[in-house]
This record gives sequence, structure tokens and C-alpha cells, in this order.
Amino acid sequence: MRFWSTGLTFALLVQLFAVVPTFAAVFPDVPDGHIYQTEVETLVNAQVINGNPDGRFSPDRQVNRAEMLKMLYRARGRTPDPTSRGCFRDVEPGSWYEEYVCDAAAQGYVQGYSDGTFRPANDVNRVEAIKMITQVFALPVEEITGEHREIVKFVDVSVAAWYTKYLYAAFEYGILPIAGQEGAQFHPDWPLLRGEAAAYIFNTLTADIRESREQTQRSSSSSSTSTGTSSSSSSAVAQSQDVTFPFSKSGKFTEKDTFSYLFSLARSTVASFTVSLQSSAGKVSCRLYLLNESGFSSEYYLGYQEGNTCYLKTALRPGNYQLQLQPTIAGATYDVDAEETTGDGNDGFVQAIRLSTGTSATYVLTENDFEDYFTFTVSEEKNMTVSASSAAQVRCLVYAMGDVDLFGFDGPQCNQSYSFPTGTYYVGVGRKSPKSAKQTYTIQLH
Repeated sequence: MRFWSTGLTFALLVQLFAVVPTFAAVFPDVPDGHIYQTEVETLVNAQVINGNPDGRFSPDRQVNRAEMLKMLYRARGRTPDPTSRGCFRDVEPGSWYEEYVCDAAAQGYVQGYSDGTFRPANDVNRVEAIKMITQVFALPVEEITGEHREIVKFVDVSVAAWYTKYLYAAFEYGILPIAGQEGAQFHPDWPLLRGEAAAYIFNTLTADIRESREQTQRSSSSSSTSTGTSSSSSSAVAQSQDVTFPFSKSGKFTEKDTFSYLFSLARSTVASFTVSLQSSAGKVSCRLYLLNESGFSSEYYLGYQEGNTCYLKTALRPGNYQLQLQPTIAGATYDVDAEETTGDGNDGFVQAIRLSTGTSATYVLTENDFEDYFTFTVSEEKNMTVSASSAAQVRCLVYAMGDVDLFGFDGPQCNQSYSFPTGTYYVGVGRKSPKSAKQTYTIQLH
């Protein structure tokens, strides 16, 4: 049985699921004893899903296709590529969901309709949601025959239906059944509700944790009965490696799976990371996360890609870090170099420049300078816009810190009006022009 890696949120959920939690009701419409109370409140605590501004969760509200994708990305700990744009003609440019839908399309997680639309606002039905889960979490899905009927035995599900193999995979891995869906009929076309979505995702993550623990136990057992055997012979394929910064490494990806290097810094420094595929074919992404005690990260950095190489240059505070790599072609070999360097004084969260409401300023990304950082604090909730403009396009991300209470499924986007809750925010403005070029841009908070 092969499972997936859920990234940063997985680390948090391991702690949450170590003992099945007992909750006092958090939401008035998900009271003690509610059918999905444990699932909803566990995922809310893990910041995978959120409540509504009125303090309710609305477990019986329907989930649309874009919302489902965002929940799955957050559950897996995946950040969409901010350069993913314009994938379907009905995906609104600059919308909160554009990056999620377009990244999912680029990764092959979703496909549009024959008319070139995605229909993000359409309700996602039960089987569409199950297929999304299998794709985003990379579950192996096998073709099935009538022999599998005893597993998928709903009277309204045909073995020949396009979605039955996804249902079979969901049952095999323990995602299904959930409470309330154990009857003789599955109702595949019924819209998925928020409470049901929480249960699907909860089961997906707990199944991953069970398999990870079993895999670790098998690996430990194998190691304890073997001598003189390298770690590469373990039955579990390692997906991370502890290293000491600075470091230079080479490796080979397992299929298209991510691989991470974990390291700690005892002092502040400016770090440079260069990740290159040894072949000219394909690309590789690189992301750097500062891990807090819960395993969740509010501070993370997206690499700049040019050709078959990914670059990062970031000012880092002391702490524990995860450098995560992922290729676009299976089994690619790569080199990674991490070293200390110098910057321009604005290369990370720790060096962010403070923004004031109503003022604008112009900055320059010089050669080999990939991103600048800014920060602002909101003392009273209000509508504002973070604008970043340039003659050449720039990428712009708004990061909400842990003291910000974001409700619902959307979050602040650059160049778009948003009602900012109180708390601390950071903004990253990165280049899209070649790394050898200077790029001038203007940033404004208004």
C-alpha cells in the first residue's frame, strides 16, 4: 500500500491525533455530540478549514468546486504556484481561487469541461470530491471489475461508472465510509456539505498517519534484525534528510514525490539555495519553511524558477527549517547547494520594511535579488488593498500571521480589496523577469 506525504499540516495532525481529542463545542451549530464534531474541530484547530464570521461553521452548507480544492491544498500543506494564471475562461483573474484552480490544472489534479470552463462556483458533488482527494493526495487508483462489487456495494453505483474506481480507492484506504453515508445508496450526484467535506479530509489524513506509523514500525523492525545494511535498503522510502547548514547534496527523486532537507540555524543569516536538475528536461520547484512548534508554518518562501533551476536567497532567523523540492518529471536527478551569502537588507520576513496606509514607494530588485518583504499591522478590521505594480509583471503574496483570524475559505490577495481582520501581515514581492535583470516596482497599502 503506497501513501502520500501531507507536508507541514501532517506534522501538526500527528500531534492532534496522538490521542483522540475530546472537545467542548466550538461552534453553536456543531454542538457536543454532533455527527462531525471531532472532524470539524480537529481540522479547524489544524487551520485546514475555518468557521464563518458569524461564529458558526454551517456544516450543512454546500461546498463549491473551488472551495474544495483550497481545503485539500491546505490539508496537504501544498502552496499553489502564484504564477499559475488564466487556465480556464471562467476563472476570474485575481480571484482568491485562481491560483488554486490553475495550479491544480497544471498538476493534472483537475480537468475542465469540454467548453473550456471549470465552473468554480458549482457545487462539488460527492464523487467529484472523492476524485479530487485521490488526485491531490496522489492515491493510486486502479481499474476495477465486478470482483470488487463487495467493496462498493451501493445499489445506485454501477461498476461501469467513471467514478467507481475512485470510490473503491476511498474505501480501500479508509476515507469512506463516513457517518451518515452508510446506507444502501450513496447518492453520487448529491452536493457535498461542509461537515461531510471535513469528514472526508479527516479520514484521509488519519489514514495517512496510520500508514506512516505502520511503515515506520516495519522499517524499525527491519533495521533491528539487520546488520551492516545501509538505510537505503529500508522498506520505507525516505522522503527527508537531516543536514547541517551549509550543505551540498545530490539525489534522485522517487517518481514525482517531494523530498525535503531539514536543518536548524542557531543564528540569523542570509542563505542562498540553488537546486538544479542534472538533465535539461523538466523543472524543479523549491520552497523553504520555518517550522514552529506545532509543525505548521506561517513563514515560507517560494523559489524563483529559471530553466531547470530553482533559486532562493532569504534572510533567516534562528529556528528549524525545511527545504522542500519537487520535480515535474519522475525520477529526476538533482544537485542542491546551500550556503551563506549577502543580501540587500530586505530578503526575508526578519528584514521586512514596514508599510504605512496611504503611502506608496518604489523599489528595485537588482541582479540575483529574487524577492523583497514588507509588513503592516491592522488594529481595526477594515477594507484595504495591497497593490504591487511594475512595467514587467511581479508576483505578490500576502501572508497572514498566527494572530490573524481568517474566516471562510478566502484570504487577502494583492491588487484586490479585502476586509483585513486585525493582526500582523507580511507581503512578498518577487520578480518574474530574468534573474540577471533589474526590475523596478511600486508597492502601496491603501
